[in-house]
Amino acid sequence: MAWSKGLLPVRLFSLSKVGCSIVSGKWCNELGSMMDLKEDETGQISGTYTTNAEFFKFNSPKDLVGYTNTHKNNGTTTMTTTITFCMAWKEEGSCIGFTGQIFKDDKNLVMKTTWLLHSPADCLNENWITTCVGENTFRKHQ
Repeated sequence: MAWSKGLLPVRLFSLSKVGCSIVSGKWCNELGSMMDLKEDETGQISGTYTTNAEFFKFNSPKDLVGYTNTHKNNGTTTMTTTITFCMAWKEEGSCIGFTGQIFKDDKNLVMKTTWLLHSPADCLNENWITTCVGENTFRKHQ
């Protein structure tokens, strides 16, 4: 583990950075959750997300919105694509936000994400327990 410029440790992965309009299409994570994304020319994304996580009773597709940012690294020709998106589970009152980066491994495009899931709290003192943090790795279907 290496340290970033901030205070948080950063894990090092053997994945190469990628860029440009690579987000549109179908993606699946390690839990079997699926998303279908469409990216427009401004970097805005829309689509649907269908969870396969066991703790959700509802697995119908949810609308998803977000943004991508493709950036050329200083002094190189390497393009980097970062992404953020969110959706709401209205049946349960929960909202989730993902943020991450798209890489390319030997076979496929890989989206490494970290997410925050917030569920409703009954009172202010219980708010801290209603936020979960996790990671998902999505792979793009060819």
